[in-house]
Amino acid sequence: MPEHGPRDGHRRFPWRRVPMDVPATAFGPGSRWQFSRYFEGTSCVPARSIDDIVAWLRACEYVSDVEQFHEPDLWQQPCDFERRQRGDCEDFALWAWRKLIEIGIEAEFYVGRILCGGASPTARQHAWVVYRHGRDAFLFEPAERDRQRMIQPWSAVKDDYEPHFAVDWRFVTSAFVWMHSGTALI
Repeated sequence: MPEHGPRDGHRRFPWRRVPMDVPATAFGPGSRWQFSRYFEGTSCVPARSIDDIVAWLRACEYVSDVEQFHEPDLWQQPCDFERRQRGDCEDFALWAWRKLIEIGIEAEFYVGRILCGGASPTARQHAWVVYRHGRDAFLFEPAERDRQRMIQPWSAVKDDYEPHFAVDWRFVTSAFVWMHSGTALI
């Protein structure tokens, strides 16, 4: 999957993937289970294509964990998200990640931060999905309402994202470190 990161001013600082056993709890305070558990239970939403996944997600409502659960961070099981049809970025991304894998697409669930127009990263954790179609990688922002912004070529948007951790379709986890002149910045 992708191995390149954001800019600092006009200079690009690449990030490097480091495959390692990352505990699920490192992905965020709401991550309480091993990632294979997000595939338990039978999905009630039929999906045969990315268009089916997008159509279902666009009918869901974005709502914070504080508003919905009175907790700062809680990651719903995908089957619970299906029943409620509301959640935050992790809930949307976990569901989309599972559904992409179910239809045979290699996908990775990421957590990290978004960089806004070259500004410093937002303080808020964010979750997204990156998947491959043929040789091309695509960003999937499942909570996005606009279809054109929901799925974009990864090469066009990768500099706007600061990944911290990822888990792929085989449940292999990775951490990311920033490289500056060949030296890791942790």
